[in-house]
Amino acid sequence: MPTAVFASGEGTNLQAVIDAVAADQLPLDLNLVLSDKPGAYALQRAARSGIPAQCYEFRPAIETRASYAVRLAAAVRASGARLVLLLGWMRVLAPEFIDAGFLGVLNLHPAYLPEDPAADVVTLPDGTRCRAFRGPHALRDAIAAGAGMVGATLIQITPEVDRGPVLARKQCPLLPGDDETAALQRLHSVEREVVREGIWAWLTQRGIDG
Repeated sequence: MPTAVFASGEGTNLQAVIDAVAADQLPLDLNLVLSDKPGAYALQRAARSGIPAQCYEFRPAIETRASYAVRLAAAVRASGARLVLLLGWMRVLAPEFIDAGFLGVLNLHPAYLPEDPAADVVTLPDGTRCRAFRGPHALRDAIAAGAGMVGATLIQITPEVDRGPVLARKQCPLLPGDDETAALQRLHSVEREVVREGIWAWLTQRGIDG
């Protein structure tokens, strides 16, 4: 599956995908890595692995979110990618990107989201219920709320932010004294599993078995 990966920062989950592809664990052809941050380490990871890497900064003085989305979509189309993975991408994509005709646009979200995209409460595997943490600061919000669990979810994106169909999700415990940095370090291994399982779920739904 020809694939583009969007990442705004370190690219730890990008690296996990690169490694999984190299080990024949994911049937993806990584055509493009795109970032909105010139200094994103994800761009260096891509270059080191021989993957075309581009930076498309948002220029609010001269463009709208819609025109930015059109620019991003054009870059993906030019690369030949049909699947887009948002792995640590920190911008909400305008409908002009979502409706650009790609086979899938999948987003990794740092929270355990409910199966029902409309629900604001999630039922955990042990039967307890807690708030569904959405938005750009989901992990920070969970810590501030005193949640006992966080998690990761791979969803198909829709115009409603963080409310797309769930492809894979896993829990991750919050420990006493955890700050955002400590919790994120523990969450990374969970995110890697969720990304792999979610991509396979998406491929299987389309009858693609690698």
